[in-house]
Amino acid sequence: MEPEELTFQLLREMTKTGVDVAVKIPRHGNNPDLDFKQFQNEFDNLTKVKHINIVQFLGYCYEIEPTSMECDGRIVRAEETHRELCFEYLHNGSLQNHLSDESCGLDWHTRYKIIKGTCEGLRYIHEEESLLHLDLKPDNILLDKDMMPKIADFGLSKIFDDELTRASQISFGTLGYKPPEYIDKKEISKKFDIFSLGVIIMRIVSGPNGYPKCLDMPSREFIKQVQENWRKRWQATCRSDYSLEPCCHQVGICTHIALDCLGKDKHKRLDIVEIINKLNETEASLNWGKQMVKQQLQQHNLHELNKHALHHSSHCKHHATIPNAMHHTATAKPPEDGHKMKLKKEHKVITDQHQYLIGSSSNDTESDTAQENLLDVGEELIVGRDGEKKEIMASLLEIIKSEKIVILPIYGIRGIGKTTFAKLIYSATNFKYYSHVWVYVSQRFDLEKIGKSIDSQLSGKENQANEHQISKDIMIVLDDLWEDNPLKIEELKNMLNFGDSIKKVIVLVTTRSADIAQKICRNTEPHQIKSLTDEMCWDIIKQKISQKCGGVTLAAQTLGSMLRSMKHDEWMTVKNSYIWNETISEDTTLPQHVLASLKLSYAFSMDDCLKKCFTYCAIFPKGHKIVKYDLIYQWISLDLIMPTKILSPLQLCEKYIVCLLGLTFLQHSMSITTCRAYGEHDTVFMMHDLVHDLAISLLGDDILDQSKQGNTAGSSCSYALLADCSKPLESCTTSPARLSALHFLDCPTTELHGPAFELAESLRVLDLSECFILKLPDSIGRLKQLRYLNAPRIRGRMVPEFITELLNLRYLSLHGSCSILALPELIGEMKGLVHLDLSGCMAIEKLPESFGDLKSLEHVDFTGCKNITGVSQCLAGLTKLHYLNLSNCENIGDLPRALGSLTELQYLNLFDCSYLSGNKLAEAAFLGSLTKLKYLNLSSSNELDTIRLPEALGSLTGLKYLNLSHHSRMEKLPASFGNLCNLVHLDLSHCYYLRDVTADLNRLTKLQYLDLYVWLQEVFGKLSELRHLNLGYCTEVSHPDKRNGLLGQIFTLTNLEYLNLCENDFDSIPETLSNLRKLHTLDLSSCRHLQRLPASISRVDSLKFLYTTGCEKLDTSTMPQYTSSTRMPQDFVNHAGDEASTIKLREKTDITLLALQWTRDAKRFVDDVEVLRGLEPPYRVSEFRLEGYNSTSFPSWVMDIDAYLPGLTSIEMSDLTSCNNLPPLGQLPNLKRLEIRQMNGIKKIDTDLYGGSRAFPRLEQILKDGTECLEEWNTASSSDDDGSSEAVFPRLRLVEIRQCPRLRFKQCPPQSIYDLRVYSSDEVLLSPWGHAGACSAKELRVECCVVPLHRWSLLRHLPCLKILRIINCSDITWSPPDFLRGLTSLSVLFVTDCNGIVSLPDWLEDFTSLYQLSISNCNIKTLPDTIQKLTYLQYLLIFGCPELGGWYESEENKMKQINEEMGESCIILDIQLEHEIKSL
Repeated sequence: MEPEELTFQLLREMTKTGVDVAVKIPRHGNNPDLDFKQFQNEFDNLTKVKHINIVQFLGYCYEIEPTSMECDGRIVRAEETHRELCFEYLHNGSLQNHLSDESCGLDWHTRYKIIKGTCEGLRYIHEEESLLHLDLKPDNILLDKDMMPKIADFGLSKIFDDELTRASQISFGTLGYKPPEYIDKKEISKKFDIFSLGVIIMRIVSGPNGYPKCLDMPSREFIKQVQENWRKRWQATCRSDYSLEPCCHQVGICTHIALDCLGKDKHKRLDIVEIINKLNETEASLNWGKQMVKQQLQQHNLHELNKHALHHSSHCKHHATIPNAMHHTATAKPPEDGHKMKLKKEHKVITDQHQYLIGSSSNDTESDTAQENLLDVGEELIVGRDGEKKEIMASLLEIIKSEKIVILPIYGIRGIGKTTFAKLIYSATNFKYYSHVWVYVSQRFDLEKIGKSIDSQLSGKENQANEHQISKDIMIVLDDLWEDNPLKIEELKNMLNFGDSIKKVIVLVTTRSADIAQKICRNTEPHQIKSLTDEMCWDIIKQKISQKCGGVTLAAQTLGSMLRSMKHDEWMTVKNSYIWNETISEDTTLPQHVLASLKLSYAFSMDDCLKKCFTYCAIFPKGHKIVKYDLIYQWISLDLIMPTKILSPLQLCEKYIVCLLGLTFLQHSMSITTCRAYGEHDTVFMMHDLVHDLAISLLGDDILDQSKQGNTAGSSCSYALLADCSKPLESCTTSPARLSALHFLDCPTTELHGPAFELAESLRVLDLSECFILKLPDSIGRLKQLRYLNAPRIRGRMVPEFITELLNLRYLSLHGSCSILALPELIGEMKGLVHLDLSGCMAIEKLPESFGDLKSLEHVDFTGCKNITGVSQCLAGLTKLHYLNLSNCENIGDLPRALGSLTELQYLNLFDCSYLSGNKLAEAAFLGSLTKLKYLNLSSSNELDTIRLPEALGSLTGLKYLNLSHHSRMEKLPASFGNLCNLVHLDLSHCYYLRDVTADLNRLTKLQYLDLYVWLQEVFGKLSELRHLNLGYCTEVSHPDKRNGLLGQIFTLTNLEYLNLCENDFDSIPETLSNLRKLHTLDLSSCRHLQRLPASISRVDSLKFLYTTGCEKLDTSTMPQYTSSTRMPQDFVNHAGDEASTIKLREKTDITLLALQWTRDAKRFVDDVEVLRGLEPPYRVSEFRLEGYNSTSFPSWVMDIDAYLPGLTSIEMSDLTSCNNLPPLGQLPNLKRLEIRQMNGIKKIDTDLYGGSRAFPRLEQILKDGTECLEEWNTASSSDDDGSSEAVFPRLRLVEIRQCPRLRFKQCPPQSIYDLRVYSSDEVLLSPWGHAGACSAKELRVECCVVPLHRWSLLRHLPCLKILRIINCSDITWSPPDFLRGLTSLSVLFVTDCNGIVSLPDWLEDFTSLYQLSISNCNIKTLPDTIQKLTYLQYLLIFGCPELGGWYESEENKMKQINEEMGESCIILDIQLEHEIKSL
């Protein structure tokens, strides 16, 4: 039955109190059951829903009245049911009565109010009550006196469950509002209501005929027509066309939303939360537009003055002063000196290793200098926010005096500068002593991840904090919050309440939505970021085009960077460009004026190659951290770079990176580098969301991005970002052969399959870095055009030979593939290979002979390949090498002369390499030929035998990084060392005997990082650029005056940021310490004679870390003191132990035993899994212990432990109370000993622990102790890929099971077991596996068992048992079952501490092969007569059995008889009775 037939009568009544109410009286239909069901359904739903946009339910009437009626000609008695529902009365009736086209009727403000309120009501129904309305239409939307909409009529609504789409036989909805999937298939889901909502919005915006009229023309054309109709209506009342545009934009957005809701494919329709987010964005944009209208008159006047000034400039020689002239005229104030704002950026040189990677040229500003940290916002670069900042700062400081927490939302349209403004407050000096936390939230709201991020950032500060520092103040920024669900927002607010442990909390939240801002705020009102005025934009770009920035910071910065080098005629071309009026993106929710400014920069500032390089960046999803050199090699592989005669492709890429950074099209990530293995770093970039939107719009259908929900474009795409590496490629695109670049996103547990890429015959870039690669498919050989292959962490043991058919491959990364045993023998045929990364491939033992044929190689990384050989033989031919990393290569032999032939080398790392063994460096004069070197690491984790370095070292005048640590026997530097005048980083730590280096260091005036082991005199004054100085353990100068003099010299180094003076013998620090205004870290730990600190230390405002552990005589009253207006900074700490994030455990390659222990029940500031993730161990670890770990899961390095720690021989895991599953330890190839203790969450041991076939190939001992919930041990054989079976634990000898009361063997224990020990684990003895197999164990020890021996069915399966020990068991005297007679090999029986035994059991006679019988500490009173049948018994030992004494005295003759009958076969027969031994 159609709902239209289910009619009702609606009456207006008045209560006794004079309140109008609406009474709904359903009319009787032909189906009383259906009438009742509908009434009950509406009643039930109305009692649940309470929302401002849902009609308010007041009460009901349900009455049964006896009556008479005629039936078949007779009068019968019947019952008549009266049902009534009572609602609030809504004076303006239904929406249907108010619909009209654009030219008349309701104004736009009222219509939008109805649209927004209806959406809010539907969001409440869908998201909070899990209801489907199923009959949305204008008749069911009622309007109150203020035209507030309220959804009514819930008679058809349904509660939906996890299965959101169902087929229904019941008829729902009203014709014209039913979606096609319901009409065709009777499917109902939330998208049913969304379709109805789309019809309603369309009719509100464009009138009753708007739908289906919109179906008869293209969407863009229809939207323009609707906007034009509204524009005509407004023009009669508005003073300026410009003032109409914000409202027209909002009309367009609403129409676009309606069209999206009306899509035939329900999966492409928006959900209600997305709709509300889009509406919220239009409100922010509208507010911006209103502000711009207020400035309209001023802009008009300014425009006229500008035209006059520009005309006048043609007669002036220096037209660059025009902007100031115009500004002066507009403001009617005289110009001030220095008014021009110069956009400067102070470059900061970082001395870490990553600054000296290959590809840098001497004039390369990006590679020789590092970008400033993103959070260090230079206020001189921020224009127009001073007033806002002061206002907000004053408000926050006032509120925080009386409130414990304040949550301030900062909202505004995209690109307007919310994040930048938050950084200004975040880095303000007023809050410098707060602990600082920055969390990027993004559209994917994950409360758990937000909490973990906050905890992890706080944990370093909290764990380091001095124990007497109790008060804590925290500043948190939650950047880019999208979540609109009030319940989730409330959970977030509750999480930000830290309780009594935190004193004050200030939270800044940036969001685009005014609605979200209102919901998240606490103890203050949201702050809408103000648009920049024209004058402010002018200060950024110095040009008339400032008004086109729309007040958005990103637009102003981008235009300013572009226009800075342009001439006047070029400015005018930009000003008059058609791009300002072009629709950049079909997505009307995006701010088109901002995209236009970005596109202008794209059009005017980039050559064709750079444009292609920029748009390619769209293949990385929003928020992705783009590693610099990964991006560069992909550009080159796609032929996006056209080399010149002057610059190589790599150098051109470096220039392009600098250009994109200057245009803000790329930005440095919040953490400026990402750490790689062994301390090296890569620079990391991100793209602003709007810049990413521009790149996507420019590529159009040329990119398929599955990270975006609903993106199914890409039938003819060139680039693809896919979300599943197991599905065939043709399921995503109809033209896989057109693909040139393919990335996979977030597939760490999805196994890679060949069909996911093999049809992409034109593929040039294949990135598998986020895939689980069990085995690299053979089909990789089909990709003949492939140039870039990133396939890390391969679990298999071989690289397919087919990879050598990739003759065009230039970039190959297999890093972290610890199981690979060898490279393909024909790898030398890949002659185009330029970049090869084999770092961490430690199982490779020998390079193929053809490796030397790879003549084009420029970058080779063998880091951690400790077993590899054959490297030296190949070096001579690799003359193009720029980068060579041989760190931790222990078996490549002695330092070869061939190394000197690599004259193009810029990076050489020999850390812990066998090349440094002995004293070979002294004769390595050939190193002097490496004149292009910028980075050289000759250090070790152990002491080296080097006595001297070659004089040729002084020839490396371009060197910037030099590490000589642990050359402990070296006494002097080469005489030519002072020639290294470009050195920035020098490490001479642990060079204990080094002397007379003052003269050499005096010439190194560019040094910024210096690590020494000896005190120097009269040198520090020359090193004015030093930022990092390590003088720890320097005891050379003993006289106090000399020490103070040297400290005085150090304190003249005003650029110092880090100073380490630990383990030194001085008693005080000079007051001149206050000269170090940039110092953030001072390490004085273990200065045992230090008595006081200078009072001036409190004036070093930059100081954040002070280490004083081990300063036994230090007067704590001299610690930094602060005035009442300031407090001790929460990140200003006394060292209390290294943190996971700073330990850099993986770099400590000399560690072989690693024990990680968590304190039980200690308060956690960060999840254990996050701590363990940061404690990735070095590959040399052979023994690993983990105790007290409290997370339910493990980090990736533990789950892939065979790849990270293949040399492990012993593992102990104890007190892991929350773990439900064990990591796949079975794949560790060298593991011999495994102990699992106190893991009560483990219920089963099976394939999860084994991790695949050939599990535990070398395990010899296993202990399970205290796993009380462990129920099952599956010891079945595992299957390999080819279907063949192989037994697990092939070498297992000892199994010990302690306090596992529920454990049973599911199958027969491993055949290799020799010794089985069972303690307080009775179920093990009862393990039933039928007659399927027997165990070959020779020894069994059973202790503390309460199950009678006759039930020990385990013995049935131990036919080879020779030694049986029974200790502290309650009952072994029962008559024996048949299986005991099967122990024909038993030769030794021990019975100990069995106090319940009065006499030995008679069944002993069955053990005819018994050789030794030992009985101790039992209450035995007699020996059985059957003992005489043990004819093979050689030893009978009885002691600690006091009751046996009386029996012995009374039965002496009988015992003698036994002795005589046994004769000489019993060699030793001793009975110990109360300390007296009597021989029989």
